[in-house]
Amino acid sequence: MSAATALPRFNLPMAPRDFLARHWQRAPLFMPGAAGGLDHPDADTLAGLALEPEVESRLIRGAGNGPWHLEQGPLDEQRFAELGDRDWTLLVQSVDHYLTEVSLLLDDFGFVPGWRLDDIMISYAAEGGSVGPHFDQYDVFLIQAAGRRHWQLGPQCDEHSRLRGDVPLKMLAHMPVEQEHTAGPGDVLYLPPGMAHHGVALDSDCITWSVGFRAPDYRDLLAEMVAETLADTDEQLYTDPGRAPVDDAGELSAADRDAMLDRAFGLLDRGAAGRALARWLSTPRQTGLDFLIDPAHIRAADPATALIRHGGARLLCHGDTAWLNGEPWPLNQGQKPLARLLARQRRYRHDELAEVLNADSRDLLNHWIDQGYFAEL
Repeated sequence: MSAATALPRFNLPMAPRDFLARHWQRAPLFMPGAAGGLDHPDADTLAGLALEPEVESRLIRGAGNGPWHLEQGPLDEQRFAELGDRDWTLLVQSVDHYLTEVSLLLDDFGFVPGWRLDDIMISYAAEGGSVGPHFDQYDVFLIQAAGRRHWQLGPQCDEHSRLRGDVPLKMLAHMPVEQEHTAGPGDVLYLPPGMAHHGVALDSDCITWSVGFRAPDYRDLLAEMVAETLADTDEQLYTDPGRAPVDDAGELSAADRDAMLDRAFGLLDRGAAGRALARWLSTPRQTGLDFLIDPAHIRAADPATALIRHGGARLLCHGDTAWLNGEPWPLNQGQKPLARLLARQRRYRHDELAEVLNADSRDLLNHWIDQGYFAEL
C-alpha cells in the first residue's frame, strides 16, 4: 500500500495497560513515529471547511507578548489571502464529524471506552503560528501530520491558575518550562488534563491533529438527569394537611425543610437519569451527517472494507438498547451482535458482518444506512 492511500493510524508504543497505569491522567508521553497516514486533509481542505457556517472554526493571529487577535468562523475565502506568511493559526473543530476518513483514526484508541472520545480538531499554522501557553481540561493526543512544531510543557494548572487579561484567549500569564519536544510528521505527544503547554510552528505548512477526550462535567450531567426525569413527571405541589400552629411564622423549620428536600430529591428517577446519561454520551459534539462519505480513498486503502460508519455518527450500547446520536434503539436478541460490532469500531469487513447479519439485524442496518449513519462501499 502506498503512503498516498494509507488510512490514518496510531500505534501506542507500549502495552495499553502500562500506558493507562503510568501516563493516563498522570504524566505526558512523547511518542516519535507513532502515527501515519495523515496526508488528508491538507491545508486547502481545512480552509474550505472553515468557510462552512455549520463548521466551528477559529483564526488566531499573534506571537509572544502579542498583540493577539481571535476571529470566529465561518471565514471568508479572501481572508486567507490577507494573512501573510507568519504568526497565524487556523483551528477547525470536529473534523472527524465531517470527514469520515479522519474519524477512522479513532479506532486505534480502543484501549479506552468509545464514549470517552470527543472529537479530532485539526490546526494549520504558518511559521510562528501558535495559540499561546495554555492548558486543557481534558486528555489530548497531539499528532503531528505535516511540518514541525516545537512544544514546551509546564506544570499542572487548574481554574485558579493566573491567566492573561489582555488577550482574547485563555492564555497563561506565566508558564515555567519543564520539558521540550520538537514534533515532526508522525510524532505524537500525549498530555493529561491540566498540563500547561505551548506549541509553536517551525514551518510554513504545520498541520497538527488533536484527539480530545470527553470529560463530562457532573453539573451538566445532573441538569440532564433532572430534565429527563421531570419531562415525564406530573405536577406535584407542596401540601401540608393537618399542620399544627407554628410558634414563629418567620422561621423555616428543620422539619419543613427536610420534608421538601426529601420530596424534591425523591423525584429523581434512576432509570430516567440513566437514559439522560446515555443520551448525553451518545450525542456528537457537532452534527456532520450532511457531509457525505467519500469512499474512494477508503476503498483504495482497504479493499476489504464493506461498510463504514459516518464520522458524524456516535453509537454506544447499553443492555438491550443501542444509543445512536442521542436516540435509543431497543434491540432484540438477533440485533445485539450487530449493534455491538458497529459500536466497537468504524469500518467493517464482509466476514465480520456475515457473522452478525440475519433478517432482524439486516433490517436495522438498512434503516441506519438509509438515515446516513452508515454507508456500504
